[in-house]
Amino acid sequence: MALVEIKNVHKRFGNLEVLKGVSLEVEAGQVVCLLGASGSGKTTLLRCINHLETIDDGEIKVADELVGYARDKNGKLREEKDRITSAKRARIGMVFQRFNLFAHLTVLENVSEAPVQVLRLSADAARKRALDLLARVGLKDKADHYPHELSGGQQQRVAIARALAMEPRLMLFDEPTSALDPELVGEVLETMRRLAAEGMTMVVVTHEMSFAREVADRAIMMSEGQIIEDAPPEQFFSAPSHPRTKSFLARILPAQN
Repeated sequence: MALVEIKNVHKRFGNLEVLKGVSLEVEAGQVVCLLGASGSGKTTLLRCINHLETIDDGEIKVADELVGYARDKNGKLREEKDRITSAKRARIGMVFQRFNLFAHLTVLENVSEAPVQVLRLSADAARKRALDLLARVGLKDKADHYPHELSGGQQQRVAIARALAMEPRLMLFDEPTSALDPELVGEVLETMRRLAAEGMTMVVVTHEMSFAREVADRAIMMSEGQIIEDAPPEQFFSAPSHPRTKSFLARILPAQN
């Protein structure tokens, strides 16, 4: 069974249809990279998966559960109560372009806060989990620092540790390196590579073609709110079938070489 099931999803902002009948399945343990030009619908699709955006039609399931919706007795979808959605969302980690760390909390407190408040973990258990995760992302020595004392790459690695502290079954990454200086990109991508090697299911919106080529199980091209290509990286990058994919790669790959 697929961990993520997206069926005929439509999303509109006013008169603008951003997603036009998107269907996609992601198996447990897969790394899927969403690629495409700005405005193609990648981030909107990512945000719909954990109900940060509502959908206008279709359905999205994670681990065979609708997220943000329930079916009424007539089989129609209705939005469920916030507390139920929050409980489901707690098992879906998300890392944004901006780090969104709490400036007034230390690194350790940033990572341990949600497990205490949401999962009702004891303070000691949350602290141990946080320290283990900070070690995992190479930042245990920064536990008592504040976000402003860290580089952008370090802050993003803390954000990844914070998401992992909730023990998610799925991780969503929305261009996690786009706000970083070029010399800091590698450390974040290396953390993501390790997660992939450990079997974490990941859906990643990225312009980092080397990461998609080396780490992804599938590369997906989006254009104008639709999926136009879905292939293993070796096929996607060497022999894409859709003209728009070919054009996109011709523009972006020389810029990264």
